Amino acid sequence: MRPRPRPLMVLCFVLLMAAIMFVQSPPSPGPSRALKDAAARMKAYFPENPPPKGWQIAAISTRVGAVWVDIKLPEAEVAFLSKPPSLALNQALGRQCPPKDDIVWRVLTPTQDIEIRAMAGGEKALLAVSCRAFNK
Repeated sequence: MRPRPRPLMVLCFVLLMAAIMFVQSPPSPGPSRALKDAAARMKAYFPENPPPKGWQIAAISTRVGAVWVDIKLPEAEVAFLSKPPSLALNQALGRQCPPKDDIVWRVLTPTQDIEIRAMAGGEKALLAVSCRAFNK
């Protein structure tokens, strides 16, 4: 006849496993694989389709649910394009978005987006354009 496990040993095992699960830190939520792939595609997209002369790609990074493309604009263009209503700047930034048929849109989920942000001076963003909304 096989011996029964002792209830106290089973209880200790269950409590030990619960303590281990409680102490372990949950995995840190980082950018999804789709966002990383989309950021890599955008890094390849801009050499193929450069922005207007004088505009510089300052950074391409992933944020929660979006890829941010920061474009640094020359001061003279900032003054001209940012006059109210900033439709000219909105259109100019929107033209930097990848077209609807670009592979980057097949990589991203419907809730993820690409934002083109106009930067002036330091880290201040003048305007951000959602590429998903612009391409509709």
